[in-house]
Formats: sequence, structure tokens, C-alpha cells
Amino acid sequence: MRSLLGRIRCDSGQAFVFVAFVLMALVGMAALVIDGGSWYRAQRHLQTAADAAALAGAQELPTKPSTATTVALDYAQRNYAGIPNPTVTFPDTATIDVSATATAPGVFARIYGAAFDEVDISARAQARVSAPLELKNVAPIAVYKEVACIVSDPSCFGQPVTLAFNEDDPFDPTKSKFGLLDLDRDGHVGADDVKDWIEDGYQDYLPVDTDYPPATGEKNGIKQALEDAADQERVLMFPVFDSASASTGYHVIGWAAFVIDEVVKWTGNEHELTGHFVTFLATDLAGGGTIPDPDLDFGVHVITLTH
Repeated sequence: MRSLLGRIRCDSGQAFVFVAFVLMALVGMAALVIDGGSWYRAQRHLQTAADAAALAGAQELPTKPSTATTVALDYAQRNYAGIPNPTVTFPDTATIDVSATATAPGVFARIYGAAFDEVDISARAQARVSAPLELKNVAPIAVYKEVACIVSDPSCFGQPVTLAFNEDDPFDPTKSKFGLLDLDRDGHVGADDVKDWIEDGYQDYLPVDTDYPPATGEKNGIKQALEDAADQERVLMFPVFDSASASTGYHVIGWAAFVIDEVVKWTGNEHELTGHFVTFLATDLAGGGTIPDPDLDFGVHVITLTH
């Protein structure tokens, strides 16, 4: 009998140790699932805040890095309230880098020591501003590069400007500040095509560093489309050209965003618009090209996360 009772006590002690190990394993699994999931969510939250900060700050580049820093810090706090201010750097004039750190509390993992009361999490995001190498929804009105606003002169945007076109001298930029383009580049454009492109934009992507022939023929039929765009205060995507001739057409080097204020004159051989240039962010493009010359940055940008 005593031997039996001894064995029972021994088995009870072993069972207690076994249960203790099982409980420790269960708590460890809980820590892994609950705390690990919580830390992962916190890290993803922090990454979202870093991404938002980089994308917001990049909108101020390449000309206003100090403003980009302020905007990035503001957006980081908006998306993750109370975190320490991220570190904002600029690898180059067109790129912003945001590095953020924070702490996430533990719950079950604390039983393993004070090191798990809080864990450090980090996130990094990098965004780059570039110019579209191609663009869709373009209007068939090309403006001369000396007329279009550039980002190095931000005071230009929003200021009234007059664009004139003289059919007697269509390729002379001193007399014709804009020209009408055959965006199909097939030589068969008519007034209805030009009208549709003003109303809805050209539906396919068009490349820069390309020659576009002029839209020949009757132009007075598109006056109503221009007036409708003015009434709607619609932003139109204008190609920007640096040279033009009857033999090659208009050599497009970039894009500008323009709002027509008034169709001043659109009869006979003379056509005149007033309006203003604005900055524009193309959100439907995967990326663009570098902007090596600030005098060729006309304010239409693409912003992409690069890290």
C-alpha cells in the first residue's frame, strides 16, 4: 500500500511539472500570436505613416525641400499620432527619404522579461518626383516653352497669361504662342477630332521628345469646346514645344497644365486665349523620367514610392 501511495505522489508531481510546461507553452503561443500580431500591425501602421509622409513631402520637390520636410512631419503625425518625428533626408533634389521609429507594447510576452514590455519598430519610405515621359487625356494645344511656367519660378503659376495664334505665322513663336496638333500623327485630323480632344482629352498615351504635325484646316469650329472648358474651369493638359516648322511640326518636350479663363478672339486668322498655368499631379502613371534641367520642369509631375 505504501509503495502504491508513493507511486501516486510521484505521478502527481510529474503531472504538475507537465501541466506547468504546457501552460508555459500555451502562454508562449499566445504571446507569439497576440503580441506578434500586435507588433506586426503596429509596424504596418508605422510604414503607412512613413509612406504617407514621403508621398506628401515629395509634392514640394524639387524646389522646396524645407517645406517638404514640414509637410512630411505633419503627415507622419496625422497617420500615427504621437510618434517621434521621423528623420527626413534628401538623397537628391527630387527624392525624399523618411525613416520612422516607434515602440509597441507587449502583453503576454512580458512574462519573459522586461525586454518584452515594449519592442522597437521601424519603417522607411522613399518617394521620388519625376516628369511624365508619356501622358494621356492630352488636349491638342501645344504651348511654346518660353510661355509655360516652370517650377523654379513658382510665382508664375496662377498668374494670367495670354496665348495668341496667328495662322499667317503659325510656327513663329514671337507671333504664335501656341499651335493646334494632330495627335493621331496621321495627317487626317479634322475640326471634330480637335473638338473631341479638347472636351475629353486624347485617350491614348502620347510620348515626349516627339514631333507632332499641325492640325490643318478649319479651326473656328472648336470655339465652343474651348468656351465650355473655360466655363467648367477644367484643367487641360497642354504639350510644350521647343521648336516648330512646317516640315517637322511641333517638337514636344514636356507637359503643362492650363486653365482657360476666356476665349478672347477666335475668328479669321487670329485666335487668342487667356488663362493661367497650374501645377498638376498625374496619379494614373506608374512613373516618369528624371528632370535634369529645372527649366524643363513645367509643373506636371509623377510621384512614386521607390522604397
